[in-house]
This record gives sequence, structure tokens and C-alpha cells, in this order.
Amino acid sequence: QHSTQPNPTNRYQSIKNIPLHLSQHLFIKTMMHPPTIHRRNNGHNRLTIFFITALSLSISVHNGLLASASAVVAPPIMAARLGSKTRESTAIVSNTARTTTKTMTAPSSATAVAEAPGDFADAIEKSSSNPITQLGKYVKDTVVNFKNGLVQMNTDHRSCNDIRDKQRTFAKANETTRPRGVKGLQTGGISYEEYDFLRKGLVDRNKLFAVTVVSLCLPNYFVYYMWSFPDMMPSPFSKGKDMKEVSRERCHAVISTLLDIEKGARVAPWSAKLNPFGRKATEKAMERLTSFVSLGCANMEEYGAVGSNGGKMILKKLKPQLYSSTPLTKQQSLLAGKVVPKQIMKGLTKAISADPINKGSSPFGHGAVKHIESVTLADEFLVDQGIDIDSINSALLAEACSERLIGGPSWSDEERKEALSSWLQETEIVPRETIKDNEGLHFNGNLARAALMSYNAVDGTRDARADSSLLRVMYQGQSKGPVILK
Repeated sequence: QHSTQPNPTNRYQSIKNIPLHLSQHLFIKTMMHPPTIHRRNNGHNRLTIFFITALSLSISVHNGLLASASAVVAPPIMAARLGSKTRESTAIVSNTARTTTKTMTAPSSATAVAEAPGDFADAIEKSSSNPITQLGKYVKDTVVNFKNGLVQMNTDHRSCNDIRDKQRTFAKANETTRPRGVKGLQTGGISYEEYDFLRKGLVDRNKLFAVTVVSLCLPNYFVYYMWSFPDMMPSPFSKGKDMKEVSRERCHAVISTLLDIEKGARVAPWSAKLNPFGRKATEKAMERLTSFVSLGCANMEEYGAVGSNGGKMILKKLKPQLYSSTPLTKQQSLLAGKVVPKQIMKGLTKAISADPINKGSSPFGHGAVKHIESVTLADEFLVDQGIDIDSINSALLAEACSERLIGGPSWSDEERKEALSSWLQETEIVPRETIKDNEGLHFNGNLARAALMSYNAVDGTRDARADSSLLRVMYQGQSKGPVILK
């Protein structure tokens, strides 16, 4: 009958001292699970609790804003700006200012700069932890980046049209026509930079089409699609990936592939138990992997199998498999079946997909064979058009080597040019001369490029400049020379 009501001033003071995270928790808990109150006063009490919780949230946010601002602005200026506040608020600000003065001594130039009203507002905006300010800044940056990305895509599309006009003019001068689609990219009359620009423009347009289809057909799952496949955005909207991270992921892919090969040679797959009649086939597959392990160990232990010389030695040993007097079958072209072990193809796909540029327009990335076919078109353009490797700039040279798994992030331009020239020599120039001298001979370019990419990935892992230091110590730990960690 005699209920005591708390003093409003004390209640305001107690609410004011609630931390920010507690007030947020109280606000959410109150809205999700309102307390059970007498039925007659249910609406009034719920409104009161909502008002008190919102008031505590705003007061705690305001206090956090004043505390962060006092760390930037000099104490006298802060006291002058807050002179119209209550004595209690002034005391809080003064205490905060004294604490800040003990820990930080600002120079006179900084004080003079902070006295400007605009700088004071900017300092509050930068140092504020207000979630509403952060949300507004995030929305603003998102809208600006989206607008700039659309403008950049429109500009790139116009540049692609100009390059295609140059190719049509070149084809008309040679009394031919420029084909549509991917084959039209192989038309001459342009530089390698323009050719690479056309390839990237085609991939960006395919990505934009895929993103548009998903956003229209599956709008409720579009956010999850972008979270699962962040590299599916066109290049103006996506962020680049550090080449050190790419090198590290490729090193890990090499080690995991070696473990898979050794496990496949020693342990039968679990699916073999389901087929009691496939025991002999499983044993033959394990024997092939065992011989492949012995061959791989012999190649890596061979003297001089480093850099471009190691790739030449690998192709020389694979010459009976690379050249054939009969046309290549579909299985040989796709590197399926007994041509290349599936463990190598899986590891090669991981190493290729480590660089987002090599993933193409598919959300799941390119397969190894699809990527090899794309690299083949680029090799043919470089050789057919007589592109000088020395004329390629550093950025495109690094991308071209990354597509072929050549080298690492610390390689110099001279090393990349030498390795790319050796690649073209072994995959295009020498096979063309061999087939020209021996009519009826067929060359399996996909197998040659897959073998070279596998060797390049292993050679990059053994390189002293690779980013994965633990793997480098494993390779160099037993050597007499010093171990290089950087």
C-alpha cells in the first residue's frame, strides 16, 4: 500500500552510469522478452520501460562521444564549449580532461588546429564509436564504391569496343573477318596489353551476368552467394589478393598433393570395399601411383633440376607420352583416366585457384584443363603475333607467370622473362618445329603444360623466397648451407 518511488534524479544518474554494452543488452532483452506486469498497467509500464532503456542507450552513447572528444580537444576548449551544460556534466568532462592531460601532452600547433570548429567536428566523427555514425559512413562508402565500379565498367566496355574495332580493321586489311566470341580474341593487330584487357573484360561481363541472374532469381540468397564466392564480383568491385598469400596457399597445395599421392599408393580408397570385384583394378591403380612416386622422387633428386632446366628435363623424359603418331583421344586431351593421376589434377586445381585472376567467371573456379586451354590461347597469341617478352610491363609479366605457376612474389622481372621465354619455347615453338619436320605427328599440349605447371609449383615451394617459411625449413633444414627465412 505504501510503495516508495525512486528519486528521478537518482534514477537518471543510475541510468547514466550504465555502460554502453549493458544498455544495448537491456534494450534488446526488453524488446524481445517484455516483463510480465499486471494486465491493467501492461501498456503503460511497457512504454515506460522502453523509454527508460532508450534514454539509457542515448546517454551512454553521448558520454562515450564526449570522452572520445576530450582526448582530441584541449581541456580549456572542451570546458568552454560545455559551459551551458549542468554542473554534473561539467564535472564529468573536467575529470575526463584531467585524466587525458596526464597521459597525453598535445603541442601548441595541434591545439591551434583543434580550435577550428570544422576540425573539432571531424575529430569527433573519426574518434566516435557511435554505431549510427559508423553505419552511415559504411553506407556512404558502399554507395560511392558501387557508383565508381559501374562507371569503371562502362569505361572498360568502351575501351574493349575500341580494341575490337582495331582487330576488325586488321582483319579487313588481311581480307579476313574477325570471329565472334573467344576465337575473336586471337585476331592480331593489337598489343599483348590490349589482348589481356579484352580477356579480362570478357570475364568481367560474364561475372556481371552471373551476379545479375542470381540477384534476380534468388534475391533471398544473394547475400549468402556473395559471402560464399567473394571473387565472383567483377574486377572494379573486387579487392586484389596479396601475392604472398597466393604463394603460401600454393605451397600448402603442393604438400597436400604429395600426401594424397603417397596415401593413394599405400592405402586403398574406401570405395574399394563396396565393390568386391574391383580388387585387381584397385591394386593396379596403387601400383601405378607407386611407380609415379618413384619417378617423382628421382626427378626431384636429379642434379640440375632447378628453374627452367628442370622443366626441360621433365618434358624430355615425357617425350614418348607427349608425341603420338595417332590422333589424340578425348581422354588424352582432357587428361582423364590413366593419363594423369587424379591427385595431381586436384592439387593443380588448388594451386591455380589460389590466384583469383585465374578463377574465371565460374563461382567454383576453373578446372585444371579449362585453365590450361585458356593459357594455350595466350601462348598462341604471343607466338603468332611475335610479341617481344621484354616489352611486357612488370604487372602483366607477373600475372602471366602466375597463370603458369611460375616463380613467386619476390622474383625479378629478368627471372620472369627468362622463365616465360623458356615456357613458350617448350610448349609452342619446339613442338611446332617437331610436327613440321615429322608429318602425321600429334602433340599433347595439355599434358605438357600440366607437367610444367606441376613442376613449377614444386619448384616455387622449394624456392628460398617462398612465403611459407616452415616448408622452406623442411627442404633446407638438413643442408650444409644456412637456412634462409626471409
